[in-house]
Amino acid sequence: MLLENIKDFSWHNDPQNVRFVEEGMLIEAKAHTDFWQNIDCNFAKDDGHLFAKSIEGDFILTVVCSFPSIKANAQCGLMARSDKQNWIKAGLYSPQADIPQLGVVSANQGSSDWSVVSLPQDSRKLWLRLRRRGKDFVIYFSLDGEYFKQIRMLHLPKSANILDIGAYGCAPGNESFEFVLQEIDIKT
Repeated sequence: MLLENIKDFSWHNDPQNVRFVEEGMLIEAKAHTDFWQNIDCNFAKDDGHLFAKSIEGDFILTVVCSFPSIKANAQCGLMARSDKQNWIKAGLYSPQADIPQLGVVSANQGSSDWSVVSLPQDSRKLWLRLRRRGKDFVIYFSLDGEYFKQIRMLHLPKSANILDIGAYGCAPGNESFEFVLQEIDIKT
């Protein structure tokens, strides 16, 4: 159950609004928020919303997010954060309204990278999983909660032993974005 799993969680940057609904925790990300680091372009944002718990060592994090509508640049999913220059985020990323994509970003020593995969047009729910072994991470996703497909494997050399892990959301555009955190589970 969601409520039992979130008792030790706290916010890194409070969202615009949070309330509980039948499906889970409804989170409204503030407009103009993001997690991004790029030294070369002198553009860095660290004001997205992360609902996280500190975990030491290896883990498997699973997050389920649903989103009734998709706004341009809206994001929600999972995140593991060492500090503002070293982290991973994976989840919904839609550069255009109502065109769902799965985005994976890692920030490594202050530089972000980015990869995207198209999702079916009717996608309104994502299951995301992140496995950590040392400084190596593997990201998986599912559209049905049963079949998980590996989307990315990466190494974060500057990741600390203790990371803040959980669900994130942000809305880099001019509008806020609502999504529902339906489930969050951590296995160590």
